Amino acid sequence: IDKLIAEKEELITLYKEEKVATINHVVTKGLDAAVPMKDSGIEWIGEIPEHWEVKKLKYVTSLKSGDNITSEQIQQNGKYPVYGGNGKRGFTETFTHKGNYVLIGRQGALCGNINYASGYFWASEHAVVCSITSNHNYIWLGCLLEIMNLNQYSQSSAQPGLAVEKIKNLDIVVPLEKETREIANFLSQKTSEIDSKMNTTHKEIALLKEYKEALISEVVLGKVDVRGEVES
Repeated sequence: IDKLIAEKEELITLYKEEKVATINHVVTKGLDAAVPMKDSGIEWIGEIPEHWEVKKLKYVTSLKSGDNITSEQIQQNGKYPVYGGNGKRGFTETFTHKGNYVLIGRQGALCGNINYASGYFWASEHAVVCSITSNHNYIWLGCLLEIMNLNQYSQSSAQPGLAVEKIKNLDIVVPLEKETREIANFLSQKTSEIDSKMNTTHKEIALLKEYKEALISEVVLGKVDVRGEVES
C-alpha cells in the first residue's frame, strides 16, 4: 500500500510539472510551432514568435493596491466576495471592482501569488489589482505573471512586501490581442484536464490511506486472523 501511495504521489508531482511546463511554453512560444521566431532579449524566455513584442508590464496593465477593509466588515456570507493576497477571504455588502482582473499578493511569505477575480468584488489592501489597459485577455496575463515568479522581487523585512514599482517595469512578451484569447482558451482546457487527473489521483491516495488504516485496525483488534502469516 505504501508503495502504491508513493507511486501516486510521484504521479501528482509529474502532473504539476506538466502543468507548469505547458503554461510556460504556451505563454512564451505561442500555439503555432511553425511560426518564425526571434530572440526576445529576455534571458529566461529566449526566442519568441517574430510578430510578438517586448513591452514593460506598465504599458499593458495598470497595477494598484486594493482598498482597506476591516475583519469586522468581512462575513462568511454576503453579496460580494472579498479577495486578499491569497484568494477569497469572505464576503461583504459593498464592492470595489467589477469585471475581470488578475490579483497579485502584495504582502507576506506568499507575496507574488496570482489569483483571478471576476464580476463584482472587493479587493483588499493585501492584493495588487491588475487592470488591463488593452483588449488582451486577463487569463493570459495571469498565466504569464505566474511563471515570472514575482515573489523574487519582494523586499526583505519582518513582513515581506512586493516591490510594485519594480514589477511595473519588468519586460514581458506580448502576443496579438486575438492570440491572448486563444492562449487563454487553450490553457483553460489543458490545465483543467491536468487538474482533473490530479484530483482523481488525490482521491485514490486518500482511499489507499483509509484502506491502510482500516487494515491495521482490524489486525490489531484481532478481527483478522494473521497467525498463519506470522508463523510463516
